[in-house]
Amino acid sequence: MPARAAQMRPVPAETSASAELPPDVAVVKPDAAALEGGRSLLPWSGIWRGSACRFAQCDVKVAVEKLSADVATVVYAGASATQRVTERGKAQFVDNALQMPLRTGATLVLRLREDGDMEMSLWKNVTQLLSYGVLTQKPFAYARSVERVPTPWVEDGRAQTLEMVVYRPPGAGPFPTLVFNHGSTGNGDKSDWFTYTWASPEVGAYFADKGWQVVFPQRRGRGKSDGLYDEGFEPDRSRYACRPERSLPGLERAMVDLDAVMAHLRTRSDVDLRRLLIGGVSRGGVLSVAYAGTRPAANFLGVLNFVGGWVGDRCTHADAINPVAFRRGAAFPHPMLWLYGEQDPFYALRHSRKNFDAFVAEGGKGRFVAFDPLYGASGHGIHAQPALWRSAVDEYLQAVVPK
Repeated sequence: MPARAAQMRPVPAETSASAELPPDVAVVKPDAAALEGGRSLLPWSGIWRGSACRFAQCDVKVAVEKLSADVATVVYAGASATQRVTERGKAQFVDNALQMPLRTGATLVLRLREDGDMEMSLWKNVTQLLSYGVLTQKPFAYARSVERVPTPWVEDGRAQTLEMVVYRPPGAGPFPTLVFNHGSTGNGDKSDWFTYTWASPEVGAYFADKGWQVVFPQRRGRGKSDGLYDEGFEPDRSRYACRPERSLPGLERAMVDLDAVMAHLRTRSDVDLRRLLIGGVSRGGVLSVAYAGTRPAANFLGVLNFVGGWVGDRCTHADAINPVAFRRGAAFPHPMLWLYGEQDPFYALRHSRKNFDAFVAEGGKGRFVAFDPLYGASGHGIHAQPALWRSAVDEYLQAVVPK
């Protein structure tokens, strides 16, 4: 397994596709004294669930039905938006892991972790890793749902709504709530990416563990939201615009979308309006900074800006766009937390530090923290590596959230 698997935890799939085990699955618990390699077989037995694809875009269930020291009967079920697989077969123990060949030619590998969860991986020709994740028999940290947010807009006589993914922790609420905003789609030149529904299982699980609800609104034209995605394009909509007069109005439009989201949250009984945070990644990061500074009535306690910026620093007018956007957050009365990574292909640290300096010079308060990403990953994806930022966010929450 890759080293980063040790930092992963089991999460529900970020897809409506559901992996279904066959109805004849029958788990037979082994005798407590049955051993493999000197270890009890009992912890392997049962039905495991989670996700094992990039961005948690597939649902996985595994049933370990029968076990002996030599062989096990395993049922594997996986489902994504484009594929569905169910297969029962014989698995063998190799180096404290169960390995089962699949009809596709891939090999399923299962390995127990010390915390009681199970690492799962799929390999091609033994050496090519196809996918991996962590499965569990425990309840997930949160329940995931997809909801619709009403808006004041009508198109072709039909009321428009926004899609919103909700991670709800156990309990009845009302919950302290984080509004977490998605970023852009790279250069804006791949229209099929606009329809991808985005959420962060890593951020969501971190906050759910603390009893927080996290909502991930999808702005107009993004994910399954209604409307046109129009956050600052060139006139022919071939890519994002790089001139301030075309780019910055896109930020204004995004803030109007957030107005609709916040109006909806204020009507909900599961939201504790006295304990609200806002945050986001990339465009969602700078959007959160600007929104908190220009919407004082929202009463946010804090802002989490992960690698924020409106246009990449390769844009020739980036210094006339990003600092302008960030200065809009300077009126926010509480300190913010800005989290950035080395080796970010969109925002070099020197550019992001200049943005922070412009924010502070305008009167903004906050802390800028830079991280060296784990495993050689891109610095733009540090939100997916809680091991980096957990202690910084812990400290921040202790400072800004009342007991």
